[in-house]
Amino acid sequence: MIHPAEARLALYAGGELGVWARWNVRRHLAGCERCRRQVDSFHSDRDRLRASCAELPVQLDWDRLASEMGANIRVGLAAGECVGDVAPRVRRPRWHRAVILAPVLLPVVAVLVFVVETRRPPSRADVVPWVEGTLMESTAEGIELKQGDRMLSLRHPNVGDVTYLVSTQGTIRADYVDEETGQVTIHSVYAQ
Repeated sequence: MIHPAEARLALYAGGELGVWARWNVRRHLAGCERCRRQVDSFHSDRDRLRASCAELPVQLDWDRLASEMGANIRVGLAAGECVGDVAPRVRRPRWHRAVILAPVLLPVVAVLVFVVETRRPPSRADVVPWVEGTLMESTAEGIELKQGDRMLSLRHPNVGDVTYLVSTQGTIRADYVDEETGQVTIHSVYAQ
């Protein structure tokens, strides 16, 4: 059987445990006589301490205590008169508020600009129109894309095996291993 720590039992005796911890300790105490005696000991110690604090000391001199309290009050009042009026509250400049709010507002503004820019339709200069007669082909030298009177050619060195992969979405991919370096190179061209 694992017993609760002595500090936990003391907190239980003082009524300072949370609901779940109090339930766990109460469940343990139902079956453990040793821990129950410990909690009873904490209860009796607390009662004795309260009783001893409730009694005033026998040698307490009420007159001396009253004169000390009066003297302390007079000293406090005199010190307050020496200080005079409290200085007026210093007002912070208006830009200080902006410095405080900037870390909160800047990310919000950045997110708003990002959302507006990403939802904006692309300008006409960004869109390349589809030209009839677009042709993509793989040749012995590489991959070629012909669109009207323009041409793009990706050439690879003379290598042994080149693997071509052609998709119906308008993509040609060429994979090969460079015999000099041993590195794999992938060329991928797609048409929109």
